[in-house]
Amino acid sequence: MGFIPSFISIVRIVGGALVVSLISTAGLLYRYQTSLIYPSSFPTGSKTQVSTPDEYDLPYTEEELITPDSQRLRIFVLLQGTKLSPRRGPPPKVQAREDQEPQQLERKSTQTQTGIAPVDTFDAELASKRPTVLFLHANAGNMGHRLPLAAVFFKRFGCNVVMLSYRGYGFSTGSPNERGIKIDTQTTLDFIRAHPSLSSTVLVAYGQSIGGAVAIDLAARNPASVQALILENTFLSIPELIPHLLPPVRPFTFLCREYWCSGLTITKITEKAPTLFLSGRQDELVPPSHMDALFERCTSRVKVKKEFKDGTHNDTCIKQGYFEAVAEFLLQHVVTLVREKVGQQEEGKHNVAKRANAGKKEASGDEDDWVQMTHSEVKEVVGEKVDQVRSEQDGDAPMLSKVPKL
Repeated sequence: MGFIPSFISIVRIVGGALVVSLISTAGLLYRYQTSLIYPSSFPTGSKTQVSTPDEYDLPYTEEELITPDSQRLRIFVLLQGTKLSPRRGPPPKVQAREDQEPQQLERKSTQTQTGIAPVDTFDAELASKRPTVLFLHANAGNMGHRLPLAAVFFKRFGCNVVMLSYRGYGFSTGSPNERGIKIDTQTTLDFIRAHPSLSSTVLVAYGQSIGGAVAIDLAARNPASVQALILENTFLSIPELIPHLLPPVRPFTFLCREYWCSGLTITKITEKAPTLFLSGRQDELVPPSHMDALFERCTSRVKVKKEFKDGTHNDTCIKQGYFEAVAEFLLQHVVTLVREKVGQQEEGKHNVAKRANAGKKEASGDEDDWVQMTHSEVKEVVGEKVDQVRSEQDGDAPMLSKVPKL
C-alpha cells in the first residue's frame, strides 16, 4: 500500500513541473514575442552601422521623418535624374503631425549630406516619369542591408527608390511592433505623396518576408496611392506561422499580440493593383503553402506567381530568374500604369522576348527603356556583392541568410 502514495506523489511532482513549465513558456512567449519577431539588433552592429547608397555609386538624400507618435525615422531617397555629387551637412527633416493631411507635409531643410546630390544636378521631370519602389524590409538588419537590391532597381530598372528603417531598426528611434510599423510606413507614404517629384509617380510596394505583410497592409489602407505590389516569401499571419516555426508553443498562439493578418487583408487590396508573388519552394521558415494561399486570395485582375524550386527563405532573391521575373512584371504591367499617369495613352509595344535578346541597355528617360535582366547583368550592377553573399552568406542581397526573415 505504501507504493500508491509514492506513485501519486511522483505524478503530482511531474504534473506540477509540467504546469510550471507550460506557464513559464506562455509567459516568455507573451513577454518577449516582439523581440523574437523583430530582432532589430541582429546581426551585430545593425543599430550602429548603416551602409549608405554612395557605397554603390547611388545618388541619394537621407531624410528624417517624424511620426505622429514622435518617433524619428531615417529613410533613403534615390531619384532618377540625380547625379552623385557628395556634400556634407545634416539630413533634411520632414515633420508630420497628427492633424496634417499628407499634402501638408513640407520639406523642412534642403541641406545635403555626404552622398547627397545637390539640386542643380537633379532632373525632376525624369524622376516624375519613372515608377517609385518602396522597399519594405524583413525582420532583421536595416535598410542599408538592402542596398544591393536597390542598386538593381535604380540602375537597371530605372526606378526611383525609397527605403526606410522601421522604428527600432538602424538609426530610427523607438521599438518595433505591428502598430508602430504601420504608422512608420504610413508616414513614409505621406512623405512620398507630398514629394514634388514622387507624388505623381506610380508606387510599387516591394516587401520581403514580414515586409510583404507590411506591403499588403499599406496597399489595403491606401488603394489610391499604392498601384502595384511585389511580394517575396511572406505569410498568411503570425499566429498561423507560429505552429510551423515553434511547434511546442502551438497551444499558446492565442497569446500572440502581433498578427499581420495578410490572409484577410490581401482580399481588401484594389483589383486594379498588379501583384507579383515570388516564392522559394524550399522555404524552411514560411511554408510555400502560405504564398500559394495568398495568391489564391488575391483579388487583383493581374496577379503573377513565379516559383523558384530550390529557393529557400533567404536566398530566393539571388536565384536564377528572379530579376528577370521582376523585369517582366514591370515591363508588362507597371509601364502601362506609368504611361497612363504621365498622359501617354499610346498602344503598348512591349515584346519582352525581343528585349531579352536585344543586348544590354542602360535606363534612359524613355519609360519603355527598361530591360529584362540576366543574372550576369545584376552582378555588373552590384559589383562583387552577389558573389560575396553566395560565398560568405553574411551580406544582405537582400538579407542575411543566417537571419530568420519573418
